[in-house]
Amino acid sequence: RHTSTSGIMAFRAATVACTVSAAVACSNLLLSPGATVDESSIISYNADSVELYGSLYHYPASKNKKGSMRDVYNWDEGTFMGQIPEAEETYNVIGNMNEYALTIGETTAGGLEDLQGTQSKAIIDYGSLIYITLQRSKTAREAIKTIGDLMDNYGYASEGESFSIADPNEVWVMEIMGKGEYELGAVWVARKIPDGYVSGHANQMRITTFPLDKPDDTLYSKDVITFARKIGAFDGADEDFSFSDVYDPVTFEGARFCEGRVWSFFGSIMGQEWADQYADYAMGFNLTNRMPLWVQPPTKISALDVMEHMRNHFEGSSLAFTEDVGAGAFESPYRWRPLTWDLNDKTYVNERAIGTQQTGWNFVAQMRRSLPRELGGLLWFGVDDSATTVRFPIFGSATSPPSAFAGAGTQDGVTPPMFDFNMDSAHNVFNLVANWAYTRWNIMYPELKAKIMAKEQQYWADVQAVTADALQIYNSKGPEAAVEYTTEFSSKVGNALVKEWGALFGQMFSKYRDGYTITPNPESTACGCTTENPGYGDKTYQRIVDETGDQYLDMDYAVKAEQATGKPKTRSKLALKALR
Repeated sequence: RHTSTSGIMAFRAATVACTVSAAVACSNLLLSPGATVDESSIISYNADSVELYGSLYHYPASKNKKGSMRDVYNWDEGTFMGQIPEAEETYNVIGNMNEYALTIGETTAGGLEDLQGTQSKAIIDYGSLIYITLQRSKTAREAIKTIGDLMDNYGYASEGESFSIADPNEVWVMEIMGKGEYELGAVWVARKIPDGYVSGHANQMRITTFPLDKPDDTLYSKDVITFARKIGAFDGADEDFSFSDVYDPVTFEGARFCEGRVWSFFGSIMGQEWADQYADYAMGFNLTNRMPLWVQPPTKISALDVMEHMRNHFEGSSLAFTEDVGAGAFESPYRWRPLTWDLNDKTYVNERAIGTQQTGWNFVAQMRRSLPRELGGLLWFGVDDSATTVRFPIFGSATSPPSAFAGAGTQDGVTPPMFDFNMDSAHNVFNLVANWAYTRWNIMYPELKAKIMAKEQQYWADVQAVTADALQIYNSKGPEAAVEYTTEFSSKVGNALVKEWGALFGQMFSKYRDGYTITPNPESTACGCTTENPGYGDKTYQRIVDETGDQYLDMDYAVKAEQATGKPKTRSKLALKALR
């Protein structure tokens, strides 16, 4: 894609690092309006970090005096970065969506080692970029300009990033690489997803070559190529410049841990033949066989479909990992961190799926262009693992979040209440249910997933009715009354969900304790229940026999011989309740 010289190769050898060990956090799916059932723009986001508390942030709209300042904190660390002038007007933001239905998500890509998070004079990081931009922008294009201006003026103090930026009409992916100590700021490129297409990114930059003269669908910093030349990372023709290949070259880990998630999403909608075409790339075996930035799905996709895609664990693919010894007896699609492990001087990997245990919070954002802006933005928000959460609906114009989800974040200089356990907290309740399900996944999760899907489908139907009612209120009483109505709806739904899920944990704990499955049976005078002990399954038992031989062989088969010779029958110890 571009000419390589010995100088460039030496530069890469010294500076290329996917930094996957720190950066395999977050997954984003992006759908243009023409690819969705109701012509909504949709993006989804898993904020994956065990240090991230599951909260729904809120920034009220405000009018500010000219010359007022705002504090800036690093989202990852909670450290004070400095101050910047506050905008004279800011917009209402709930989670990662504002009152204009503008939504921003991200995944951290890492990239060239020399350019990551080392900009000592910078006072803007990727997290503050997101929330400041949401408060100052109305459209995706305006957001891209705001992000570029903020980085030019105040620097960029983070690793390489991919942003999903969407409004009711357009969906963009924007990739950013800081300039390290070379200069203040960052280089970047943004591409609009063609209508009718979908895209995704997951901790690996994906924009390669791009048109230099099509501002309708491609925007970029003026020095995106010249800066690469300056630092010795590129010396080819401008038209051959590939953002990803220069600033975040794909490696085995970048393909396996990161691109594999995008491949799984694309393959699930495009079919097996498509998935097979790029399987060697997703597995990290053929890094030249790169996937396209976007694909055109053969059928339209709904927001509920996207919720299902965010539960993805590579099911049915060559990267599925529920059959090996790491899955245990209960076919778990989870592997506890670290993501890599060493044995006999070799390093091995665990798979990194979209659904993962360390997610702090997640959303599917739906931006509906057929409605007034106060009603068009719908954030389907959940906390913890995207495979075990329920996403409840809250409108982008909501003036407050449900109390069970409310909370400030490290980007506001607030340390979250990680150890303040109470059952009124969505973070605690959903983590309880998920972690209980992890213990016997293939037994508990089918029941849990059925309840999740039923709840989300119920909310989907509720939203259609609430939107119709809100539109009537909007037309008869005005936008403010409609916003009050939808805010109250979401608050009631969110708080009721947490109470219901807390009760569900109690039910599942009672049903699945001690390795048994215990169900109510009013006819039982012993316990009012029926008990089953499902055991481990034949695959696990065969593995035990293969590894231990006759160590666990039950020698009391001699009882059969006693019966055959007419000797008195000895009762099996297994008949004793204490041994069941």
